[in-house]
Amino acid sequence: MALILPVGPALSIKFSIRWSIQSFEETRGKPMGKSRYLYVALGDSITAGYSAPDKRGFATQLAGWLAGVYPSFSYINAGKKGLTSSQLAGYLTISPALRHAIRQSSLMTLDIGGNDLLYAYIKYFFLGNPAIYPHTIRLYAINLHRIYSQLTALSLSPLYTLNLYNPFPHSKSSSTWVPLLNRETEEVSRIWGVPVVNIYERFLGREKQLIHGYRTGRLSDIRIGSGGYPVHPNLAGHQVITEALLETIPIQKDSHTG
Repeated sequence: MALILPVGPALSIKFSIRWSIQSFEETRGKPMGKSRYLYVALGDSITAGYSAPDKRGFATQLAGWLAGVYPSFSYINAGKKGLTSSQLAGYLTISPALRHAIRQSSLMTLDIGGNDLLYAYIKYFFLGNPAIYPHTIRLYAINLHRIYSQLTALSLSPLYTLNLYNPFPHSKSSSTWVPLLNRETEEVSRIWGVPVVNIYERFLGREKQLIHGYRTGRLSDIRIGSGGYPVHPNLAGHQVITEALLETIPIQKDSHTG
């Protein structure tokens, strides 16, 4: 699937988004029963584990820990590279396999919004229109309401949302809009009763140690067109996220475990 970002009358940037539901097709039409504990990880490339060895990112690390707690455990990673909040809201509407997995879930995590800001920066780079950023933030808040509405309609399972860390702490723009997007995450999540795991504070001041390919911490580090985006956590960064989740999620044996 491809996302086309209009950035001018005769110019567009095309981002390839690999979306495969094979990873959770195996659960479709197969009731898991009350004895099954299913963790569904929703989000973008960070959830998918990019820049971690063998893509063993925070979601896979958390799944490994949960597997040691719940005897009948299964795990679906629905993280997709390049995914935006608008796209996730759309997939939750049109993907029967994803909806089925969520209905069967015992636990969900959500990591979304980073690509919203990344694409906003790229559009601003070409257009120079500062209104792009506030528009992106407003649209993100609308989409997050849509996401929560669909998730809570499909499942009563606990849901935990990660806020964003700032991979470009020495950029004034990034240091302005990442906290503003996080504020929207807090406000929308509060309305829906969804706990927010504060990753932003855990990365603050430790970006060089926790972000793969970190250079100067400025937006100019992004190499548009080459795929050179130093935005993903490295192994240590993913471990920090896992630790934050383990400190937040009350993990104990219950009716899901038989």
